[in-house]
Amino acid sequence: MSFSYLIFLVCLGVIFFLLTFKPGKHRRNIRKGKQIIQKINTFDHPGQKINYLKKIDPFVFEELLLSAFKNKGFKIVRNKRYTGDGGIDGVLYDQQNNKIVLQAKRYSNYINRQHLKDFERIIALKKATKGYFVHTGKSSPDTRKLFFSSKIEIIGGSKLLELLATH
Repeated sequence: MSFSYLIFLVCLGVIFFLLTFKPGKHRRNIRKGKQIIQKINTFDHPGQKINYLKKIDPFVFEELLLSAFKNKGFKIVRNKRYTGDGGIDGVLYDQQNNKIVLQAKRYSNYINRQHLKDFERIIALKKATKGYFVHTGKSSPDTRKLFFSSKIEIIGGSKLLELLATH
């Protein structure tokens, strides 16, 4: 093998590493998420807070939720990457060490029932005790009733704002 070929392979490896390894992006999104939690808690009207959350970057929204759960005493496991995560945006462990999977969705309207059905399958696949489906949209009474007895806890509206509240 020639020396120039070896240099070429090393350069390709470095380029691949730089394109796929982005710890800075995670740190930046975590920091932005924490800043947004502080910012929305200065807003007076709940509608203002939800509307603001609908407009933020989806990856920042994920990190913001994980930080909020951490603030509430959960142990959190962040994904190493944002895409290709199998529909899970993070894993939480409560005080009893129960595994809870998190899915974060930003909706401008009603939540999609199919997303909930898919999430129900993911909860079973990941062998989690339950799943938190956190969203910025609206959930109809029928949707809440349909998933009431499942392992999914739907968190939106006032429950979402309570999660993000800093006291």
